[in-house]
Amino acid sequence: MKTTLTLLLLLVAAAASANETVTVYQLTGEIQCIDDTGIPPEEAADLLRGQGVKVISAERRQIPQGIEEICGAPAREANVMKVTAADWSAFLAKNPDAGGYGHWVFDESTVQIYKYDGTLQCGMGGEIPLEEMAKELETAGIDVVTSRKGTDGLAHISVCGASTGAINVYVIDREALPAAQKLGYRLLVTREMTDQIKPRGTKKRQVGMAARSLPLAPSKPPSTGPIPVLW
Repeated sequence: MKTTLTLLLLLVAAAASANETVTVYQLTGEIQCIDDTGIPPEEAADLLRGQGVKVISAERRQIPQGIEEICGAPAREANVMKVTAADWSAFLAKNPDAGGYGHWVFDESTVQIYKYDGTLQCGMGGEIPLEEMAKELETAGIDVVTSRKGTDGLAHISVCGASTGAINVYVIDREALPAAQKLGYRLLVTREMTDQIKPRGTKKRQVGMAARSLPLAPSKPPSTGPIPVLW
């Protein structure tokens, strides 16, 4: 009886594991200012299926990342695919660099945004308090969940008048991100987020180094635009 119960539990656990999914993505290869729609979602899905990965769904979505709007830079378009966790683990075992794919980590209900607080080295510049900047967001109809002080994690030249790297950070609803960006705020990309995005086997970066870990589309020129890494 005990053996039968153990076997049943193992079968249930195996079934649950088989139903687990992960969401991955890859840039489509679309380049700004170039009339090219990149690789369609189903074509991208077929590439994974050819590697033995079961693709449950595939769709085109935009990365809410701070990719600069400049001709020649990659567009924000990405092919986002839901795949079975077991197949993805097997794929990673054969491709330690994840084959150019990354985990889609942009579906949280809230996001962190930031703006420099106005302070400059040598006591120059005036600091804008968290509360004052929060009023700007609230006046625009953007609810602030929480706020805190932070730094941009970048190495700044030591000279009077240069930025201190101090930032005001706010947690807002994800749907309000476009409105906040119009006010000059930028999406805060944390160390935790970039660790999730980058493929396995990637060496850890030193603080202040620009990351280049956005997954690239196959057979397309690699991106040279850094991801802002802030914490």
